[in-house]
Amino acid sequence: MLTAVLLAGGLAVGIPPVIIAIAALAAIEPRLVLAGAAVWGVVAGLRRRPGVVAPDDEATLFRAMTAEMRSGASLRSAISEASLRVPQIDLERPVRLAAAGMSMTAVADAVEAQLPVNGQLAAAAFRLSDWSGARVADTFEGLAERAAATAELVRERRAATAQARLSALIVGGAPLVFTGLLVATGRGAGLVANGGLGWLVLGVGLGLEVVGLLIVAVIVRRAER
Repeated sequence: MLTAVLLAGGLAVGIPPVIIAIAALAAIEPRLVLAGAAVWGVVAGLRRRPGVVAPDDEATLFRAMTAEMRSGASLRSAISEASLRVPQIDLERPVRLAAAGMSMTAVADAVEAQLPVNGQLAAAAFRLSDWSGARVADTFEGLAERAAATAELVRERRAATAQARLSALIVGGAPLVFTGLLVATGRGAGLVANGGLGWLVLGVGLGLEVVGLLIVAVIVRRAER
């Protein structure tokens, strides 16, 4: 009773419903909250997988290249030195081609393949340097600013959709968790005792929950683009 009063009071003073739902779940079954937190941590860790190049990584690379070229290094030397500062980006092939004296077009193609956000523009800068002999430090500085701005937009979109993702997880996942609890503790025996009809109702309900979560995931993913 006290828990219900506290939760109602929280809603009355304006605490977000998602927080209220988590508190209610913690009061009913604390182990579920711990398990959910563990799953959330694993999912968050997998979202930033090794080998996935982020705009921030590209910005770091372009800044390093700009600094190297303004110190007097050639573009071939600049990419070699800058690659050491961004191990997240696999630049082994471009660096090898540049060191071997291959055409800048070949180096540009290899660089473009490794930079998903600004690869085309970076490759164009490599080709421009080859064709005209111009210094392109300012160009790469501009690319660094562009990559940093893109990274900021990505963070803002994720922050804007964070509550929607969490709400969808709580609202959509809670029925799945409670259904699992009912089955595991035997409290859902009445539903299962109905035989095929009971299992059909259970299956359809869980299926609709999963479909709803997938739809929300697609909507949020499109909003983040």
